[in-house]
Amino acid sequence: MDVSDPRSPDYGKHLSIQEVKDVLSLSPHVSYEVEQEISKYNVTDIKMNKYGDILSLQMNAKEAEKLFHTELYHHVHKNAPANIDSGVIRAIKPYHVPSTIADHVAIVEGLVRFPKREFVPTTIGENYRPKAFEGLGADDEFSSCGSSCTGYTTPAVLQKRYGYPTIGESDVADGNRMAVAEFQFQYYDDADMGAFSDACGLESPVEVASTVGGNKPSFCGVGVQACIESLLDIEYIKAVAGAIPLEVYYSGTFSLYDWAVQVNDDDSPAQVQSVSYGNDEIQQTSDDYMFTTNTEFMKAGARGVSIFFASGDQGVWGRSGSSTGQFNPDFPGGSPYVTAVGGTDFEVKSTIGDETTWADSGGGFSNTFDIPDYQADAVATYKSTATLPDASYFNNTGRGYPDISALGGQVNPYCIAYGGSGKKFTGVAGTSASSPVAAGIFAVLNNVRLSSGGAALGFLNPFLYQNADAFNDVTTGTNDAGNRKGGFDAAEGWDPATGLGTPDYTKLAQAL
Repeated sequence: MDVSDPRSPDYGKHLSIQEVKDVLSLSPHVSYEVEQEISKYNVTDIKMNKYGDILSLQMNAKEAEKLFHTELYHHVHKNAPANIDSGVIRAIKPYHVPSTIADHVAIVEGLVRFPKREFVPTTIGENYRPKAFEGLGADDEFSSCGSSCTGYTTPAVLQKRYGYPTIGESDVADGNRMAVAEFQFQYYDDADMGAFSDACGLESPVEVASTVGGNKPSFCGVGVQACIESLLDIEYIKAVAGAIPLEVYYSGTFSLYDWAVQVNDDDSPAQVQSVSYGNDEIQQTSDDYMFTTNTEFMKAGARGVSIFFASGDQGVWGRSGSSTGQFNPDFPGGSPYVTAVGGTDFEVKSTIGDETTWADSGGGFSNTFDIPDYQADAVATYKSTATLPDASYFNNTGRGYPDISALGGQVNPYCIAYGGSGKKFTGVAGTSASSPVAAGIFAVLNNVRLSSGGAALGFLNPFLYQNADAFNDVTTGTNDAGNRKGGFDAAEGWDPATGLGTPDYTKLAQAL
């Protein structure tokens, strides 16, 4: 944690892959034993990762059934596009690792976990036109992306509210990069990105510098929701961070573990990563899956990577709803090793100013992870001063989230270009917008550090909580998702509705 703690003399001294491997202190004989056992089963390819803690196997299904003592079948989602092979091979019975190596294996990924069909952000619709409150009018920035987006949240709105500078090609520090992760047919296309750039008058066009996992632009013209998630992520992280190069990680499945492993396998990963996906903790495969994924998040942070996750769009209740009788915290939003981003709205529609809690913004306390040291004081202060929901609804000792927030766009939706033709615009809302906006701002802050010879910020949370006054504190609203059983109220300082608040770029830059 010292490399991420601004109070430590080791702050910013991020680790190499070899140094992370040394910290893991894995015994070579353990890897040898595991490889020897697995090699008995006609494995066609076996590879150890760079850290010496993950084995990747290729083998036919029959051999895998013998190795793991289970039965495998090919499964295809009923709503998957018909023109591609989107199936997965998964076990329909419990699996068992050979007893000779069981003590050395944390999880086997890819046997039992089905990819979740993730919901994209709330789509407001092409013909929606937000109306300003009578007599107050609307700030001009809400109409800065042309007539197709009158009354929408635009790049100009965000820049005026959060105060970040425009980053042109000549401003980009050597090596500064950022990335977004996309899953399950969320691709991107040049026509829509170009149309968005032109409509909003961006100095630096929305472009993708590189893609890991491939891209199929034709999918952006298929279906009502085609590419909305990915285009929202891409258009707004680039609108905020300007010419800073953007990478896209794509996977047809939905495994955040696989994505994190892929990031860590990169010799030089992008320093800022934004992910607008997640699910309730109780809907994860197991606690082991979450803890093992956390290990990957820790590796990334130690190497100087900042990871942002959307906090979710169903308030305190999560996708599981209120029928569980408890609030349902999100993963990875509730992980102590990522920066969770909640959603806000302007207090006065179409007026750039103070923000309030978006009622559907995910937040609360993890049922799996304890309160980390970096936020212990902030959480204790909130609990001692706020009016809390009934104690039976949440885990009083759990990690609190979100850490910060940004506009979610329910009142004034985000304008995006979508549909594959460069001719359609719509409004969308959700923490899926908040995360790339926050990530873009911190990519700009990284640019300040890197330009002056400093290191990237890396794992952010200790820095955030030590500089709480560098955020616009949000003190109104609740994230009850409209359910009268309750949620968490926003309050002065950190709260589980909006975290520390929304970024004030000028103050954050001064805190670097």
